[in-house]
Formats: sequence, C-alpha cells, structure tokens
Amino acid sequence: MKNLLLPVFILIAFVSSAQTVDVKALTLQEAIQFGLQNNNAAKNARLGEEQAKARNWEIVATGLPTINAEAGYTYYFKQPVVPALSQFFSDTNSSSARVFGYLASQDPNIANILYQSTIASKDAKISFVLPHNISTSLTVSQLLFDGRYVIGLKATKDFSQTARLQTQLSDIDIKYNIMKAYYQAAAANESVALLSQNLDLIKKLLSDTRAVFNEGLIEELDVDRLALAESQLQSQITLQTQMSRVAVDNLKFQMGMKLSDELILKDNLEDLRAQVTVDAESKFDVNQRTEKQLLETAIRIRGYDIAQRRSGYFPSLFAFMNYGWQAQGNSFKGLFESTTTVYPDGDSRKRTQWFDQGLVGITLKLPIFDSGSKMANVKQAKIDLLKTQNDLENFKNAAELQFRASRSAFDAAIIDEANNKRTSELSEKIFKTNQIKYKEGIGNSFELVQSENDNAMNHIKRIQSILNLLNAKADLDKALGNK
Repeated sequence: MKNLLLPVFILIAFVSSAQTVDVKALTLQEAIQFGLQNNNAAKNARLGEEQAKARNWEIVATGLPTINAEAGYTYYFKQPVVPALSQFFSDTNSSSARVFGYLASQDPNIANILYQSTIASKDAKISFVLPHNISTSLTVSQLLFDGRYVIGLKATKDFSQTARLQTQLSDIDIKYNIMKAYYQAAAANESVALLSQNLDLIKKLLSDTRAVFNEGLIEELDVDRLALAESQLQSQITLQTQMSRVAVDNLKFQMGMKLSDELILKDNLEDLRAQVTVDAESKFDVNQRTEKQLLETAIRIRGYDIAQRRSGYFPSLFAFMNYGWQAQGNSFKGLFESTTTVYPDGDSRKRTQWFDQGLVGITLKLPIFDSGSKMANVKQAKIDLLKTQNDLENFKNAAELQFRASRSAFDAAIIDEANNKRTSELSEKIFKTNQIKYKEGIGNSFELVQSENDNAMNHIKRIQSILNLLNAKADLDKALGNK
C-alpha cells in the first residue's frame, strides 16, 4: 500500500510546485513601471512603432530597383497554322514571295525544294510553331520619376511621429488607469483594516459587558446593542473585503499582471495623500497635450495625401532591362537535347534548342483623361483635411473645458478632504470619551454604539475623501498634459 501511495504523493508535490503563485509587493511607481512593460495596450503601441518603420521602408523600397524572374512552359495541342506554300506564293506581289523568289533565282536547289514542297503541300497547311515551348526571363526595373513617390518619402517622418505619439498617449492612459486602480485598491484595503480594528474593539467591549451582565450589574439590552453592532460590522467587513478583492484584481488587469498572482500594495492611502501637492499657479497649455500634437501630425499627413493624389496628373518614368531564354521542340525531352551539325569543310558545331535575347527600355506613363476620378479623389482628401482641422479646434475647446472642470473638482476635493479629516478626528474623540464613560458606569450602551457607528462612518468618509482627492489630482494632471 505504501508503495502505491508514494508515486501519488510525488505527483501531488510536483503539481503543487508547478502551480506556485508569484507574489509581488509594489509601490505605485513600481506598479506603473510594471504596467508600461506588461500591459497589452503598451505592447501593441510599441508594435505599432515597429509597424510604422516597416511601412516607411515599404514606401522607400518603391523607388529602389526591383528584380523579377519569370519562367513559362506552353504546349500547343493544336498548333497555329498558315496557308500552304502554293497559296503562300500565289500572290507574286507579296514580300515573302519576292524574298523566296530571289533565293530560288540564286540557287536552283532552293527553287527545286520550294517546288517539291509546293506540290507535296498542295492543299495542306503548315505551322511555324513547334508544340513544346519554354521561355525564361530576368527583368530589372527602376523608378526614375514619380510625384507620388517623392511625396510619400516626405510623409514617412510624420508616419513615425504618429506612431511615437500614439505610444506616448497609450502610456499616459495606462499610467492614469493604474493610478486610479491603485488608489481604489488602497482605499478598499484601508477600509477593511479600519472596520477590522473597530470590530476588535467592539468584541472586547462585548466580552467585558457580558461579564458585567453575568454579575447582574447591567441590563441585557446593553449586551444586545453591542452584539448588534458586532454583527453589523461583520457584514460591512465581508462586503468591503469583496470590494477590496475586486479592486486589486482590477489593478492587476490594468498592470497586465496575471490575476492568479498575489499583489501587495506597499503604499498606503496616507502615503499617497502626502505626495499630493497643491499648485495654485498651474496654468493650462494645450500644447502640452499629446492629443493636440497627434492631430497636428494628422493634418500634415492629410496635406501629403492631397498632394499625392494631385500628383496622379503628373507623368511617371520607369527604366527596365530584360534578358531571356527561349526554346522550341517537337517533344518536351528534345528541349533539353543538343544536336551536332557537321559542315562540308569538316568543322562541327554543337547546337541546342535554346536561344537568348536581351533588351533595355524606358516607359513613360502620361495620364490624359480619367473621367474626373482623380479630381474626385482630391476633393475627398480635402474634405478629410477640413474634418481633421475641425477635430483639432474641437479638441482645443474640449481640453480647456476638461482642465477647468478637473481644476474645480480638485479644489473642491481639497476642501472636502480637510473637512472630513476634522470630522473623523472629532468623531474618534467622542467615541473614546463615550468608551471611558461607559467603562466607568456613567454612560450607556446606546451612546457608545451610536458614537462607534458615527466614528466608523466618518472614518470611511475620510478614506473616501482622500480617494476623491487622489482621483481629482490624477484627472488634473491628465488635463494639464503632465507625463
């Protein structure tokens, strides 16, 4: 039996070790740095930069030399034919008849051959194409001039700029989301800790009150009131604990961290509050916003687009060189065979079915009439430019409105946080006073429970006011364009 259980225990230990949970304890800044490296949106933004580089090279490569190879095989299962020789020479005024007639006058043997062929193919048709054909070629081409290419080269810089700005904007959004998620998680954790601390205090009071009740010195109502307060705190702690888990999971998601890993927040809410500085002199400058720079770049690209479409009216010039080989034969195998010809003087020469050819040239393309399609394309590009310019003006107004609203919310959050701080301090003082009076027997349980509820509620409000202040500061920084 022991021999059977041992492999099972080993397997369980192996699986447990393979599923170890990664634990990370991070400050806010460390969480932001982690997110900028691991968030999928950040990864995609950097991939976009690489894609822009590849697109720019695609534009540049359009004007560089290109080399293409081509090969083709053709089999004529029905060969094209021409009329028989008797018909071919029937028109004595044709150039072919005069050429062959001249050859026949120079050499009687040629005349005899033509005569015999004419008789043999009296009603037949002949073909000058063999059934099996193979051709190969190598072509080098070079763009000499094209207006669209020149404008495309000018636009490559702005394509790269757009990708960089999109990455920068993505990083700003990721930082903003992580900050808000971190604040929310820290506030939820602190709420749980505060309620747990109050619960321990209530449990101690309830235990002491039961002991006094057992001695018959107080009424059972005092015990019931504290027991009710304990039960209510337990419910609040359960709810806040669930909210804390959700908040931490949301932070993991914003960071690009596995939800199965454990995350510990090293910064508490008070530490984060201490980092908030009040700058009454902060002024709005729309030029600091990445979105404005991105829209201005888009306007320049729209201008390039208009110029490129207009350049479709201009001529384009290409140079090319082609070199090829061609073979014909009565059989496929014969295309790759060579023959030896022996001349009367005893000289012999080896011949193949392959013949080569080469050519160079220049191609000029000049658009003449396109029924107005290019004009329509240019008009569409102009409309896109106007729409982008309108988007820029709209963003300027929206950005200033965002700043004013966030500044107002931040100022209000500063005042609210200060008020809640004083309120929580007073409620805690009242609770401690009632606690002392209750222990000394000059206070009642109702006042104690009521002051405890007020104290817990005011501390929760204090935590919420700090959270609101941190969120308002994040909104203000984003509206100002702070990186």
